[in-house]
Amino acid sequence: MKKVILVTLVLIYLIIMLSGVVLGEVVATLNEVMKPGGMNVNKDNIYITEGTTIYIYSTVDYKLKKKFGKAGEGPKEFNRFAILMLQKDKLIVNSMNKVSFFTKDGEYIEEKKVKSGFGLLFQPLGKNYIGRGFGQEKNTRFDYINLYDSELKKLKTLIKVESDQQFNKCIIKFLNNTLTFVTFNEKLYIVNGNKFEVKVFDNVPEEILTIKRDDYKREKFGDKDKQMIFDEIKNSPQKQFLETAKKMARFPDYYPAIAQIFERDGLIYIMTYKREGDKYEFYKYDSKGKFIKHFFIKFSFRTTMQPNPFSIMNDKLYQIIENEDTEEWELHVNDIK
Repeated sequence: MKKVILVTLVLIYLIIMLSGVVLGEVVATLNEVMKPGGMNVNKDNIYITEGTTIYIYSTVDYKLKKKFGKAGEGPKEFNRFAILMLQKDKLIVNSMNKVSFFTKDGEYIEEKKVKSGFGLLFQPLGKNYIGRGFGQEKNTRFDYINLYDSELKKLKTLIKVESDQQFNKCIIKFLNNTLTFVTFNEKLYIVNGNKFEVKVFDNVPEEILTIKRDDYKREKFGDKDKQMIFDEIKNSPQKQFLETAKKMARFPDYYPAIAQIFERDGLIYIMTYKREGDKYEFYKYDSKGKFIKHFFIKFSFRTTMQPNPFSIMNDKLYQIIENEDTEEWELHVNDIK
């Protein structure tokens, strides 16, 4: 029962839908979308995931071009959820213990199932894959970043860190374990969000570059931030777990240095938790790690730590935000200047 409660509390941040600030130009209303989970944009298409469904909209007129995916374990079906990752020549969709491949137009190619253990968020790197694993060693839970072969069989663990969820200790740490990764264009990016540091690897994988700012000052995480999280739980469908959350929650003294990282058009964008009013901080680098610019841009969060779905393409920030009055999801586009 304790395990169920802990998992439920962690998932709160994925299901609470709060309003955000209005930003950028509203270019379209996406009438088909009800509860979006993720977003990706390329030259021709906007991809939005909702549960096990994926919508493809045109970047020209923002009209729906195609809708595909449903819950299930068969080909063209997704188990429990769908997390889409846009690669150079195809779409990769992760669901529970399997990866499905589609053309950029949503035509099915093939699927691969995990051959050993449990894995999530598989992303291609050369002929192999990088994925996240979970495990327990001597009553301590760990999160892993693993290397898998072309058939999703684990080859080795690259990095392991202690998990924020320790069921035997009945605690949940927020924003403590911020180790994340992403692959794109034959490179692996590993982020330690507690430091402004991004390690870049080739497809071997061997480290080839480190992007860091040693003098970066992290934002303080104070009582106001804690209360905002508790208020979200109080006003959510999980409000019965509020007192349990107060007892189990462990908060950091500071926000992580890095909130998100992604590569687009041969450029690296790093987002932090620092803000000025309704604008959040970004850093922009070239593919060799050379600093280009530092800027703040209007940005919307659905919860204290969970942003509304967004993507960057051609130096434009795309984000979908729910209109409080109409309860419809609107697509905002903001130029990165």
